[in-house]
Amino acid sequence: MKYVDIRDLPPCSFSPRCLRLIDDLDMPPATPAPTRLAYIEDLQDERQLRQLRSHVSSCLTCSALLAEARRMRTQQRMMLYYYMVANEKQVPSVSSAIIERIWREHKANEEGIARKKETQVYEQRVQARQDITQAAFPIPLYAHSSPRRRFLQHVLTLATVAAVLLAAVGLLNHFAGQSGATLASLRTTEQKPLANPGVGNNDWNSALIGLTMLSTAGMVRSLAFYNYDASQNRMVTLVESTQTYLAVNTDGISTDGQSLLFDDISQSQQKVYQIFSPATNVQTVYQIDAKRGGNAIWMDTTHILTQRIDGGVQELDTQTGVLQSAWTLRASRLTFYHHPFLYFTGAQNLKADVLYRANLSQANPIPQQVTQSLPNTHFWLSIDGTTISYADQGSSGQGQGIYTVGSDGSNLRLLRKGSGIPIGYTDDNTLMVMDQVSNKFQVSKLGIAPGAAEKIIFADAAPGAVSLCGLPELVAVLRVCAQNIALAPFGHGLLLNAYNADGTSNLLYDNLATGTSQIIRSLSAGTGVQLPGWSTMSVTSAAA
Repeated sequence: MKYVDIRDLPPCSFSPRCLRLIDDLDMPPATPAPTRLAYIEDLQDERQLRQLRSHVSSCLTCSALLAEARRMRTQQRMMLYYYMVANEKQVPSVSSAIIERIWREHKANEEGIARKKETQVYEQRVQARQDITQAAFPIPLYAHSSPRRRFLQHVLTLATVAAVLLAAVGLLNHFAGQSGATLASLRTTEQKPLANPGVGNNDWNSALIGLTMLSTAGMVRSLAFYNYDASQNRMVTLVESTQTYLAVNTDGISTDGQSLLFDDISQSQQKVYQIFSPATNVQTVYQIDAKRGGNAIWMDTTHILTQRIDGGVQELDTQTGVLQSAWTLRASRLTFYHHPFLYFTGAQNLKADVLYRANLSQANPIPQQVTQSLPNTHFWLSIDGTTISYADQGSSGQGQGIYTVGSDGSNLRLLRKGSGIPIGYTDDNTLMVMDQVSNKFQVSKLGIAPGAAEKIIFADAAPGAVSLCGLPELVAVLRVCAQNIALAPFGHGLLLNAYNADGTSNLLYDNLATGTSQIIRSLSAGTGVQLPGWSTMSVTSAAA
């Protein structure tokens, strides 16, 4: 996917047809015809599709136009997804009513089939008796009934017809009443909200955990990635290896929650970027010399951005590993991506520890400064992508506190004075904060309006812990670190790596809806822990 300004490209007569057949162009050419026909109406379109496939590969205008259309469609789908997520609680569920109605209809169908079988058996028995009677008393071929017999036959026929009509009317009334009762029940159920289960929103119930064991030489001698499903209180191994590495890092989870991006450095000084997903297991995307490769972040569900220490950022397709585009940008670390902007901290020609952004839709983007210099700070982008929050420990001269700034660097304001760090957002786009208060780690939710009082969500998120940063003797002042905290999307649960006074640590899960805390696993001193975040991976579908 090449990022160019479409306005700088020459017009192409094939562009309207490319846009009209974009869905068919995205499908594999070998797909059978019945499943390919999305907009193809005749053989002429089919021939045109073959022509466009060969044309797009050599036309910059059509390639750029299709790439922009795909990006716009992905962005619209994500906006719709977040809009539905944010408003889901306001709409009562009708699942139970639908299931109940399906069950009633199924039961009615079974009863109807049973009645039909009983009727058939009865008719067969009557027919058998009639056959026996006819065999015992054969009717003459030319028998003539008397007028009296014909009159009685007509009367019996009319009576039978009347009885059938009355039975049909009664049957219709019965089904109409049953249907009305079902619809009334459906309306009643729709107005009754479901009870809050207390765990999980929209299937983001699984937290990913990376554990590494170091040798005496400081090398990684084993690693394991786990999936902890909070709704089932179960932990499953995703990836496990006893191979020796110089380093292993988790880089993040895709926006659909189905893939984990991580990198490792082998003893041969090669940095390998890999992706794990339940569908494909571990898949290698890219490899580079460790001295030249930096960190990586997700761009969308099928593309990542990697940093080159020698100066540059490149986009890679996760399915093929093919380089899609590259930009000359000096960066010390990539932070996050929100179309079309890449956010990163600068280095070399730029100010270190300052957050910048660059528009990747341009071939040669100019970095735009967003914040002041903020060493060891974690930045949080709001759900709508308009605001960035961060903690300033006083290093920038602004004063200690939590600040927000527009994603373009405008409208800087102080949200909260003092210590504490942001840890994420709730479903109403308000900020959650972790702070140390009276030797306890407290989770609070800031007010939506400026100056509004904050609400304490969890007064003791890590009972008995002395630090969320590392060994107590190594932490003199700051005891709350973002890398050991993972708040679930929309704020329903919290995963912590909390350190005890003896150097050991516990993986904790806090259910913020019910106010309960539990230890998932106790870890020995020296165990490396990485918490890349939460996912939608199912425990049952994950590879063991």
